[in-house]
Amino acid sequence: MQSRIVTGVLALTICLGCASSPPAAPDPGAVARTYAEAGRYVEAAREIDLAVRTHPRNVALRLQAAEIHREAGNIGKAVGHLEAALQLDPRNAQAWLALAEIEKGRENLADAYVAYRRAAELDPQDLRAVSGLALAADQLGFAEEAEAAYARWAALEKELGVDSVPAALD
Repeated sequence: MQSRIVTGVLALTICLGCASSPPAAPDPGAVARTYAEAGRYVEAAREIDLAVRTHPRNVALRLQAAEIHREAGNIGKAVGHLEAALQLDPRNAQAWLALAEIEKGRENLADAYVAYRRAAELDPQDLRAVSGLALAADQLGFAEEAEAAYARWAALEKELGVDSVPAALD
């Protein structure tokens, strides 16, 4: 009788242990990432769109979708995913930075400047955001802001041990 109780308690403990450790959820962007890593951006874009449809509020997935669509040449879709990511998380510096890079590529310098500025405000240690802000402000003629951003850029490079100095400070 006692062995049955012990066996039952042991079985219950094992079952509860299994129930408390659910298997890890699969990465919804894994298939798209695999296609993208292989340079197959059309397939990656198709797969990431499927993943986003099932996880529309996943900011990381939106950022992945933006990158894949940018690589696939679907700039409008990339911007749409970044805008959705920013609606979900307006303080996401990486989304602002990705948007700035796209706008710079489209030669929308004013929009790139705004996005770089926001990224640099949110993450003042991000070298890409600060350098992008310096260059955009300089090109737009915002001399004081450009000078401050160039100085911050140089300080960041020194902190990070980068040997080059921004051209505007030479």
